Amino acid sequence: MKKVFGIIVALFISATCFAQGIAFEHGTLSEALAKAKKENKTVFMDCYTTWCGPCKYLAKNIFTQGEVGAFFNKNFVSVKMDMESEAGKPLMEKYQVSAFPTLLWLDADGNLQHKMVGAGDANTLLETAGVALDRKNNWAALNKQFEKGDRSSEFMQKYIMTSAKAGIDTKEAVDSYFSSKKTEELINAKDAELIASTIKSTSNPVFHFVLKNKARFYAVADKAQVDQFLEYTMLGEMAQLVRKGDMEALSRKKKEMIALDKEVGTKMVAFFDMNMLQSDPDQRKFYQAMADYGIKYDFDNYGNLNQYAWTIAEAKEDLDKELVNKAVKMAKRSVELNANFANIDTYACILNKDGQTEEAKIQAAKSIELAPEDQKKDLWSLQFMSK
Repeated sequence: MKKVFGIIVALFISATCFAQGIAFEHGTLSEALAKAKKENKTVFMDCYTTWCGPCKYLAKNIFTQGEVGAFFNKNFVSVKMDMESEAGKPLMEKYQVSAFPTLLWLDADGNLQHKMVGAGDANTLLETAGVALDRKNNWAALNKQFEKGDRSSEFMQKYIMTSAKAGIDTKEAVDSYFSSKKTEELINAKDAELIASTIKSTSNPVFHFVLKNKARFYAVADKAQVDQFLEYTMLGEMAQLVRKGDMEALSRKKKEMIALDKEVGTKMVAFFDMNMLQSDPDQRKFYQAMADYGIKYDFDNYGNLNQYAWTIAEAKEDLDKELVNKAVKMAKRSVELNANFANIDTYACILNKDGQTEEAKIQAAKSIELAPEDQKKDLWSLQFMSK
């Protein structure tokens, strides 16, 4: 009886673990491929590193969900691979793995079927896994169609976007697509998204076209997406020069950005310089640059204003009155734009730092009243009022 009971308990534990998440194989990739061939399944491979935060998030919060486990265990043979291990290093080049986490779906012969870069939520993972199983629409199917010569506009948009989201280099397809279209034909929502996902250089003629026609792109696409494309492309080039340690080239690049577009270029140079000051021993320079940037360039962005004001509110250094007043101004503006418990909490904190204790109490009480019960304990306002 004791033996039977033990078997039942073991089966129960096994079933519970199975239901709670993805059942990863503990062998090699070759063994996983062999099992996939035998079971007529696709291999799912989680490419991670031991230091990758998003990788740990996926492992702890997403792969462990019952719905995710049920779908993956039914359809895939799953395996984890530390890409810095001896077994993982050769796979990085083979599957173009350059960021973590990268999730791969392979056929039983090890050929890439689909790919996902980054840590999404459970719905994103399940949706992507569904596409990976679709033999007509996964990346491998689209790539085969491209190699056969399909260059229709609708297909190329789909192929390039799928590849971009998967972190797969398709320069040939991108160059072919944009060279086949007149620039005027690019002013639409789909091509705006395509441009934002594939064009990475300010010297690219397509970048110049978008920059000169911002207003026309705003009319057909998401303004934030268009602005982010222009700004991130500029920032990326300046950051690359810092990584190389070429300060002379960086100085020239800043002038080039401003010459390209005085409004956008000046803003991005200011943003870049502000962030560079984070490493300055005198953090007051960083706080000052942040306040000046927030008031000049981000005065209609309640989220950023709140972040800037909170950073200054938390500062341990002695700050001059003018700088604290700027932080108060940013926090107040954030609340005016979109009042919520978080930015009211920031407003209360910076008011107190400015010596406006009574007004700080009023705002702190508002923040506590608005905050959800499970988030009240983290409020600065609650600690302030309890004292």
